[in-house]
Formats: sequence, C-alpha cells, structure tokens
Amino acid sequence: MRRLCRIACMWVLTCGALLPITLWGQSQESSSTIPAPGLNEQQKAGEALFLQNCPLCHIYSDQKKRLGIPTASLKGLFKKPVSEDVVRQLILQGIPRKMPGFQYGLEPKEVDAIMAYLKIL
Repeated sequence: MRRLCRIACMWVLTCGALLPITLWGQSQESSSTIPAPGLNEQQKAGEALFLQNCPLCHIYSDQKKRLGIPTASLKGLFKKPVSEDVVRQLILQGIPRKMPGFQYGLEPKEVDAIMAYLKIL
C-alpha cells in the first residue's frame, strides 16, 4: 500500500511539473499563428492557407530549433529581386527532395492568395 502511495505521489508531482511546461510550449508556438492586423481579405485567405500548408518548413519555433529542424524563412521574399512567376512556379512545382509541389492541392486563386500574403512578410 505504501509503495502504491509513493507511485501515486510521484505521478502527481510529475504531471504537476510537466503540465505548465507543456502549456507554455504550446502558447509559444501558437503566438505565431495570430492573424496580422490590417490584412485585406485575399491576404487573410493567403495567411490561412500558408498556416495550413507551409508551417512545418517555413515558420520558426524554438521546438524546431531544439530538434534541429531547419526552417527556411520567407520573410522579405519579395523585397529581393525575385519574380512573381518564379515564386508561383516554386509553389506549384516544388523543389525536388526539398519542397512538395501544390499544383494538385491548390486552386489558382489560392496560390494568388498565398502570394499576396508572402508579399507582406
């Protein structure tokens, strides 16, 4: 009986210590998914599509850093001399062994919305 009590106490202490850490980690990751103020409807739709399809590789988090998962940021993508046609082709065709193509998963207006969102990053 005493041993069972010890196990139960250890379990309660472990859960009590891990729960706040887990909740804190979730709140840190979800803070990047808060919609940006002042977006038009197309940009909001693009943000939603981006968050649905692209966060694994294109949104930085401390957890990914700890796990060694590389994150390719797209901030400032359109501030560089890059053509919209090139970005559109990359979204549709992907990059072999690096990024999947979305030509069968996204409608043209959805690609346009993602492009509109990427322009404000």
